[in-house]
Amino acid sequence: MAFDIFLLEVIISGLMTGVMYALVALGFVLIFKASGIFNFAQGVMALFAALALYDFL
Repeated sequence: MAFDIFLLEVIISGLMTGVMYALVALGFVLIFKASGIFNFAQGVMALFAALALYDFL
């Protein structure tokens, strides 16, 4: 019983991590395709959004 719950948590955690990596990659591709240059400041924008969300909650 405990192993089933652990396995479900590991699967969900892995899927969530994969989705986050996919969103970051999609952001890089969209910005590069729209502007033609690679935006190195995307990490700063993500950090600002995370801090703003933390502040509002």
